[in-house]
Parts: sequence; C-alpha cells; structure tokens
Amino acid sequence: MNVWVEQRLAAARAVVGQLVEEYPGSPVWMTGPVACGIAHARSDVDLRVLFHDGPVPVLQSRIVDGVRVDLEAQAASEADELRGYLRQFHILGYDVDLFRTVRRRLPALTVLRTARAMHDGQQPVLDQAERDVYRRWALADRVQHAISLVEDLDGLFQAGLSNAVDLVAGQLHLAVQQAENVAAGHPLLGDKWTPVLAGAPTPTAASVHQALRQARARLLAALLTVWPETAAPDGQAPDDWLEAGWLPQRYSDGWRLKFADATIRLTPGQLAAWHQALHS
Repeated sequence: MNVWVEQRLAAARAVVGQLVEEYPGSPVWMTGPVACGIAHARSDVDLRVLFHDGPVPVLQSRIVDGVRVDLEAQAASEADELRGYLRQFHILGYDVDLFRTVRRRLPALTVLRTARAMHDGQQPVLDQAERDVYRRWALADRVQHAISLVEDLDGLFQAGLSNAVDLVAGQLHLAVQQAENVAAGHPLLGDKWTPVLAGAPTPTAASVHQALRQARARLLAALLTVWPETAAPDGQAPDDWLEAGWLPQRYSDGWRLKFADATIRLTPGQLAAWHQALHS
C-alpha cells in the first residue's frame, strides 16, 4: 500500500464517521480504485451511501486534508437489482439480449465489484461466487470489444488508412490487456489503470499482422484461465481457421471462433486442435 492510498483511506474513514451520524442505518461502501488498493497523487475517494427507504438524497463531495471524497447516494433496491446479474453467467449464441444488457450495466457492476463495506472492516460486498460471475461477464465484454476492433482494423488496413490503423491497433492492445487483467481477477477499471493492474508491460506489436496474432494468443490464454479445457486435439484445424482475424470466444453454449459477422462453432477437441496449430 503506497502513501497515496493510506492518505485516502484516512480521509474515507473520517467521512464515514460523519455519514454514520448523519444517516444512521445506511450502509457506506468505498468503491473504485482506492477500494482496490491503488491510487495516484491526485486520486479522489469514492464513497457510496445506500438508502433502504424514502427518497435518495443528493450528497455533496467533501474535502479532508486536501483529499476530495466524492459521495454517491444509491437506493439499496438498485444495488440488489445489479447483484441479480451476478447470479449466473449466461450467453447463448442465438440469444445475446442479456449480454447486451449486462454490457450496458458493466460500469455499475464494476462499482459493485470494487465495493467494500466500511461498517464491516472494509470487507468486499460481493462474495466469491458473485466475483467469479463478474469476471466472466467482464472477460466476455472485453473479448467482444476486441472482436469489434479487429473487424475495424481489417477494414482500415484494406482501405490503406494507416493513421487510423495505428490508433485502432493501440485500442486493441489495451482491450487485450484488460481481458488479461480481468482473467487474473481484477475489476475492469478505467483505461489509465490497465497497465498498473497488468504489472509487467507487454510490448506493442510492430505490425498489424503481429498485433492480430498477439491478440489471438493472449485472448485465448485469458479465456482458458477462466474456462480451462483438458480435451485432446480432435483432428487438424483447417488452414482458413488460422487466418489472423479469427479470435476465440466462449459463451455458455461453448467455444467459437469469430471474425466480423462470421462464426465457427468449436468442440473442446477442435479448440485444442486450433490451439495446437497456432503454436506449430
């Protein structure tokens, strides 16, 4: 824990003491990066007060020893509704409406994922099962984002729009790193925290083709961290499956390769054959 985190925890505890007196019976959660034990020299603290009854008040930020403490009021019923999405991970290839809903709510779910109950020794609000479901939703989101970026990257490259290619390649690198962070158990925090959570930096690819190959391998490794497979290779992966644009994806109904709007369903054995072919 660095000095910046320690300062912000002290400020948070001071404001929590005030809130307990002002709103007795209302739980207070600390959320965001500070709740995850990371902060920089200008970081704010995020506190959330839950209200079980009556209208939710508007809360004003406070300053403690030069540290800004942002306050957010939330109805307890809304927090309970969000937790409902963390009961199970469920995406089917032919029905992704729930996935679209969860992707829209992912920022709010990330707040919940980082939340620590200040009245309970700063224990995580979510239990381990809920945190694991969050990890699956967040990883699926980052993989889907990477698939969209690869489609853009392919189109831009074919059109010769080199400046845009460089921009999207950088976004793909970030999305893959976020997928790796999520697979490792971290919440999906803002972009600036991605390299901090990653620890060791990952070199940026020198070419578009290399960027696609790296994305493919690293996303598969992240997915296999969350959904391990032990099946033996089944046959040999066709050559066209090895084109750099194909990325792996895992839904509730199994594995697939995805490139733009094209989909190839895979058995675990076919996935193992594809994985083996990538390293041959």
